[in-house]
Amino acid sequence: MVFDCTVTLNVGGQLFYTRRSTLANRGENELYKIYSGQTMAESNGTYFIDRDPTLFRYILNYLRDGRVIFPDDPLIMAQLFQEAKALGLEELAEKISLSSKNATGYHDFKF
Repeated sequence: MVFDCTVTLNVGGQLFYTRRSTLANRGENELYKIYSGQTMAESNGTYFIDRDPTLFRYILNYLRDGRVIFPDDPLIMAQLFQEAKALGLEELAEKISLSSKNATGYHDFKF
């Protein structure tokens, strides 16, 4: 049985705190492995994720409530697309791809 406790994620040296269940909100992906116990914590109890922490906040917000708000910056969009693909978040990657084709300012996506 997996308990819904708080987990600490070390993403590229920056710590993020979230509920274990948040990592399972969007189906199976690389972060889901932490929820399901397929990934082991480091000796200090954190889970190391070798990704960009400045982009990870978008990923975590998407996992929390299905919403992503980010500025209309093609570089951020391209980087976020790569992060989503690397983490196995195909739905998010698809939405970013579609949005990039229709970019006209700030975006607030609900999935």
